[in-house]
Amino acid sequence: MIDKGQTISELCAAYQRNLKEQFGEALEMSDEFQWEWITVPHFVHTPFYTYAYAFGQLLVLALYQQYRNEGAGFVPRYLRLLSYGGSESPSTILSEAGLDISQPRVLAGWFRCFGKV
Repeated sequence: MIDKGQTISELCAAYQRNLKEQFGEALEMSDEFQWEWITVPHFVHTPFYTYAYAFGQLLVLALYQQYRNEGAGFVPRYLRLLSYGGSESPSTILSEAGLDISQPRVLAGWFRCFGKV
């Protein structure tokens, strides 16, 4: 919208329409919410940040599927994964769980898993 020369008022109105679409009647928002988009820097400075949420959701489902398949034997490996915190890359951490996230077939498997959980 900015590239097309839209005004701040038009951007605010578009944001409010989006919020209304997301929340419908479940949430009452004051007019001040039209300015919320300005306060969220990752909307502008981190394109595609939402893919991290999708990745996280699929990862949780894949790990849960491993737990369902392996039972209690999976728990020590899972606790080891958690113990890393942010000290290693996701690919290194997940390799301990037998997940090679560089392989498209792994991600495709996660999507299949999503339908089963």
